[in-house]
Amino acid sequence: MGLIHAYILNRPATATRIRAEFAHVLDTPAGQAGELVALAQLLQVTGRGGHPDLAPHLARHAEHLTGTPVPVP
Repeated sequence: MGLIHAYILNRPATATRIRAEFAHVLDTPAGQAGELVALAQLLQVTGRGGHPDLAPHLARHAEHLTGTPVPVP
């Protein structure tokens, strides 16, 4: 679920709906860990040129979850 949510962050309305529908998964410790792994993997991909439109959304969401600034690749 974390990966699906991460891939759709550039579509805020859809991301909000996915987050709401799967809160029972994403809002657990395991779900949060999975989401952070998905964000980290996609940030690596954006650092190599993939999905450039997602980069700022991924960084912003990772910062929201961790409270730590995340540089945009």
